[in-house]
Amino acid sequence: MELTAATIKHKEGLDKETLLYLYRQLIMPRMIEEKMLLLLRQGKITKWFSGIGQEAISVGCAAALNPEDYIFTLHRNLGVFTSRNVPLDRLFMQWQGKKNGFTKGRDRSFHFGIKEYGIIGMISHLGPQLSMAAGVALARKLAKKSGFHWLLPEKVAPVRENFTKHSILLPFGNYPSYL
Repeated sequence: MELTAATIKHKEGLDKETLLYLYRQLIMPRMIEEKMLLLLRQGKITKWFSGIGQEAISVGCAAALNPEDYIFTLHRNLGVFTSRNVPLDRLFMQWQGKKNGFTKGRDRSFHFGIKEYGIIGMISHLGPQLSMAAGVALARKLAKKSGFHWLLPEKVAPVRENFTKHSILLPFGNYPSYL
């Protein structure tokens, strides 16, 4: 059966077009992940840290935020980049350490940020990222802006665990704080 807006079952609160959009957002990182794992097994690439099974976390967080909101990522964050419509050619030049990548060949990973896409890359592990996210939220609150930041820690949510234990939503502006 072909997947179209007409064949997707309606869920309360989401129309078929939204569900189809989310499905397509989930498929992109999965297709890339599967291809990269195949290349790894064939010995054509030397490293790839798979996020298969965790796509919905990155994609769901990105979809829940406005474009001006920031996402603070760590590992297995490919769905954030694809959901924020980062150009795939530049993304893979980055991964290959090429001069046309976002860090101009200084890094060979997805552990970087792109301010114009609202992505703040990892600087270390959870501790430093949390203080960075809180600082950016405070700066935006002082500038009288409102919105959210989402912090996605490493190995964000194995299926057997509760997602909310592994992510931190930082509201600012006219939103109540839950921290």
